Amino acid sequence: MAGHIYEKKGKLAYVTLNRPEKMNALNTELIHELSKTWADFRDDDHLWVAILTAAGKAFCVGADYQSINDPEFTTTPIETPSHHKIWKPVICAINGQALGRGMGLALGCDIRVASEAAQFGCPEPKFGTITRVDIFEPYLPRGIANEVLLVGDNIGARRAYELNLVNRVVPQDQLLHEATAIAERICENAPLAVRGIKEMLARNKDLSRVEADELFETVKARVRNSEDRKEGMNAFKEKRKPRWQGR
Repeated sequence: MAGHIYEKKGKLAYVTLNRPEKMNALNTELIHELSKTWADFRDDDHLWVAILTAAGKAFCVGADYQSINDPEFTTTPIETPSHHKIWKPVICAINGQALGRGMGLALGCDIRVASEAAQFGCPEPKFGTITRVDIFEPYLPRGIANEVLLVGDNIGARRAYELNLVNRVVPQDQLLHEATAIAERICENAPLAVRGIKEMLARNKDLSRVEADELFETVKARVRNSEDRKEGMNAFKEKRKPRWQGR
């Protein structure tokens, strides 16, 4: 059985972790499968938004420790969309436990919707091991990061919402519907503009003020000269919905 399911439905890609018997733990095969999937999503011009979720009761409980000694197992988080410089939005629908590297996988997405049953945590020190702290540092204030990483206890969905780790908390049976609704709202916008905004959000944190200004001018020129911008202006004048082409 494949470690994940990759479906393309119109402009949306659905990526479902599919090792429920292992609580969707990341083994060597699944890590490399996901890496290939994110590259395909990035390069497929027909896909505008992706939704990542999981089968079973858990989202992902981290690394599968039976695979850690596998020579092909990598500690580099290539299974996360953020690793692949994807400027298309990725929404994470977190259905259950997101622990350790599984929490990092969720945080590597742009928008996170959690079910009321979701839990987050980094239990590695309880088992005498460590996790990559750089996965979590951009998202957690230092004091909160210290507590999550050093204590190792789980936090619930509501607490995760209070800490800005997730955007919304919904009942379990509404999780995928809510994520899809957000994705469809994004698809109402010009895809090149959306990708330009995401690119700036992702890259600006590593740039100087001058470099950020240069990136803005580059992205602005790319969007301004696109066919979609002309379509957007014409649709506004004609009081109709724009017909975006991604060009």
